[in-house]
Amino acid sequence: MKPQPIVFQELGNNLSGIFDRVVQRHEIFSVEKAPGQTVVMLDADEYAGLLETLYLLSNPENAARLQEGMAQHRTGQVKEIDVTAYLD
Repeated sequence: MKPQPIVFQELGNNLSGIFDRVVQRHEIFSVEKAPGQTVVMLDADEYAGLLETLYLLSNPENAARLQEGMAQHRTGQVKEIDVTAYLD
């Protein structure tokens, strides 16, 4: 998903509404204060998920296993199991 660009002034005028859109609708915003001064606003859970994904993909062996699993899923080579016993 590509961030929606907004200028800093717009953020200040609509902070509450933009915050709600980020948290409730999981929209992402790119806020520019000045040329070269841009931040991205996204939900904290989505940010944590991105960091986890980067961590998992940073290990080449783990990345290969994940890619293999995704390929198996795409071709229908899946088997559903009950994971209740493995949950906390």
